[in-house]
Amino acid sequence: MAHELGPRLAEQDFAASPALDGGDSPDFEEESLWFARSAPAVPKLKIAVDCLFSPLKTWVGMRAYARLISPEVGEVVRALPESAWLTDNHPGRESSRHGQIELTIFDEYIRGGWYGPADLGDKDNGFGDDQDVARAAEWVMDCLRGPVGEWLSRRDSLPKLIDLAKHMEPEIVHHRPCPRAHRLRMIAILCALNERPADAADLVAWYLRGGRFDQFDSFERATAFDIALRERFPEYADARAEPA
Repeated sequence: MAHELGPRLAEQDFAASPALDGGDSPDFEEESLWFARSAPAVPKLKIAVDCLFSPLKTWVGMRAYARLISPEVGEVVRALPESAWLTDNHPGRESSRHGQIELTIFDEYIRGGWYGPADLGDKDNGFGDDQDVARAAEWVMDCLRGPVGEWLSRRDSLPKLIDLAKHMEPEIVHHRPCPRAHRLRMIAILCALNERPADAADLVAWYLRGGRFDQFDSFERATAFDIALRERFPEYADARAEPA
C-alpha cells in the first residue's frame, strides 16, 4: 500500500512518518501506515493521514483518518498537574498526551464500507492484487482532494482554529450546547506555544466566563488548567492579568 499512497501523497507534500499517536492501536492485530506534513500557516502543527488495516475473518479491511497533531502541545499536556486533566473517562485522554487536537474519518464523507473501500486481500497471504490496492489508494486521494481537504482548509490557520474552539456543539449529558473541552484546551496551548499569549488568554477567559463545560470538564478543572498555563507561560499569565 505504501508504494501506491506514497507518491500520490507526496504531491500534497506528505511524507512517510512514524505513528504520531504513540503507536497506540485499538487492536494489537491492526497495523497502520502514516504520512505527515507541516501546517504552513501554523507552526508546531502537523497534518497527518493514516490508514488502519484490520484483519476481518479472511480478508483485510482499511480505514483512513486525517489528524491535526502537535507533539509540542502533547509535551505541555503531559506536564499538567492531575487537577487540570480532563476526567478519566475522556475518550481522547491518551491521544491528547501525544498532541492530537482533532481527527476526522474518511468514511464519514465517501462511504467505502465500514472498514474501507475495498477488500485488500487475504490476511494470511498479504494484500490483494495491484488493482485492489490502487483502488483503495485512489479512494484515499479522492477524499483528500475533496471533503477531507475541505475539512483541513477550515483548520489551516490559528484564527480559524480559535473560532473552531469556540464552536458550540450538542452535549449529551447536560443537554445544552457547549464547546468541546479537549479541542479548546489544545488550541489554547497551541496559541501559547506560537507566541500568541493574548489569543490563548482570551480563549480561556471566554471559556471560564461562559461556564459551559462538557461531561469531561468542569469549572474547577478548567481553572486548574488556566493556573497551570500561567505557570508554564509567563506571557500568558501577563495577558490573563490584564483587565478584560
